[in-house]
Amino acid sequence: MNEHFTKNIRINRPQDIRKMIARVINILLQDGEMTTDKAKTIATLSNTALKSMELGELVERLDKIEEQLRNEEASK
Repeated sequence: MNEHFTKNIRINRPQDIRKMIARVINILLQDGEMTTDKAKTIATLSNTALKSMELGELVERLDKIEEQLRNEEASK
């Protein structure tokens, strides 16, 4: 499985986590038969990816609100 990760992965943003999780899920799906343990791992990783997506969306929304507040303050 290590041949799939030939370089270090930087995790600085929620998007980075989603990409890494997607890579791991794809490796698991392509690696032999589906087992109960593998299915549980994929389910856990999928839930983590969903939470990361939600967090990323919240961060984007918060950034937009903060920018709007700064613009309003600057225009006063």
